[in-house]
Amino acid sequence: MQTRTYRSSNSPSYKEKFLFGLDLADFSRSWLMFHVYSVQREASTLLGEAQIMLTDVPTKQPITTWLTLADSNQGENNMGEILFSLSYLPTAERLTVVVVKARNLKFPNLNFDTFVKVYLLCNGKKVHKKKTSTKRTDPCPIFNEAMIFSVPCNSLQMLQVRVTVAGTETGRNGGVYNIGHVILGSQSVGKALSHWNQMLASLRKPVAMWHPLRQKPVHQA
Repeated sequence: MQTRTYRSSNSPSYKEKFLFGLDLADFSRSWLMFHVYSVQREASTLLGEAQIMLTDVPTKQPITTWLTLADSNQGENNMGEILFSLSYLPTAERLTVVVVKARNLKFPNLNFDTFVKVYLLCNGKKVHKKKTSTKRTDPCPIFNEAMIFSVPCNSLQMLQVRVTVAGTETGRNGGVYNIGHVILGSQSVGKALSHWNQMLASLRKPVAMWHPLRQKPVHQA
């Protein structure tokens, strides 16, 4: 769920109510997660996140409290970022991933050509794979390429999308080096889960977001 967008203010006041169904048996192990976004023309940027355990909240009366936002990028490998959009068309059972661009990529050396691989995973296994064209020696490559996958509606909860930025050394036939990746799906956390849920809440409309790349210390095609 999300609030309306509040424009041009660093102290917005929302006063909006959200209701969630929750079994009593799940109460003690549940928490609320809050994400605050800055909305720009190109994409949404996650400013920070906060969470609170339900067991820390009095249940006899409503309360109002301040939560401190944490930097959602803490602990990342700082390998760069990638911008892509997700959209799902239920009537055609079609998932579209548009790889827009990347920025501040950390190459092993200056002569490095990059491309993006998009995988569909089901129960952790690769079921489909597509990739973009290759961009030459650019730490901020622009792709603007769409990857279209056929995905039945009843498979969405079991599905994950992995977006990997990779490349090879210019002019050589060596192995593929994975710079970093992002995994999205119903079992993801933080920003990745938020992007996935926004796609499901905005069917037929592309939802674009920047994601920091997580490094995977292996070399693979």
